[in-house]
Amino acid sequence: KMSGREKGNVRYTAIGRIADRVIIATHHHHTAGPPAQKYLAVSQKVLNSDKVLSQQSANVPNAVEESSCLMQADKDYMYIVFVEKHYPERVAFDMLRQVGKDFKDGHSEEGKVATENSLSKAVKKWMAATSSKFDDVAAVDKVAGVQAQVDDVKMTMEDNVQQMLRQHEKLEDLEDKADTMRSEASKFKKGAGQLASRMWWQNARLCMIISVVVVIILLIIIFSVCKPCRGDNSED
Repeated sequence: KMSGREKGNVRYTAIGRIADRVIIATHHHHTAGPPAQKYLAVSQKVLNSDKVLSQQSANVPNAVEESSCLMQADKDYMYIVFVEKHYPERVAFDMLRQVGKDFKDGHSEEGKVATENSLSKAVKKWMAATSSKFDDVAAVDKVAGVQAQVDDVKMTMEDNVQQMLRQHEKLEDLEDKADTMRSEASKFKKGAGQLASRMWWQNARLCMIISVVVVIILLIIIFSVCKPCRGDNSED
């Protein structure tokens, strides 16, 4: 499994002896990816290729799934590394130069007589350290470090913009709701005014009808009680 520090940029490293085209040391750093056998098979093909060897250095994109294979050779050995496909080429070659120096300093004579993969344990400690060091691109490459900082700032700005957009959407929703409430309030006010007007006219008509009825009743009472009002001048 990938450790907390491992980024998966450096995946596999191999050292081959050019004289008889034998892989004498390997280190599988990113074990969460493809199995070591796939990297080893491609490493052997690269070591066996006279065309690749004649170039002294080469880059084979997508050699193993999402990994690029880079090679650097001197007169005795070929140094091979598999890295994530977007890994900076210049940094990968810096790693290969470091691997070559460390190997020549500590195992040059052993390498001349080593059998297939027999030096893997001997180189494991320093090769693991080198792989971990170059796994963090920003730590070993200033340009990559600045780019990482730029990416962090960019991500932060994008997050801030997204938050602002979400807040803006919320504000728009609130404004829409407020507009709806104002519209409903205006309709209610208008309806209430119309209802009040209708009620006033109904009350007015009712009062007029009651007044007319009262007047008629009074007239009837007056005419029934007051003889002169009826035009009756006869005496009992």
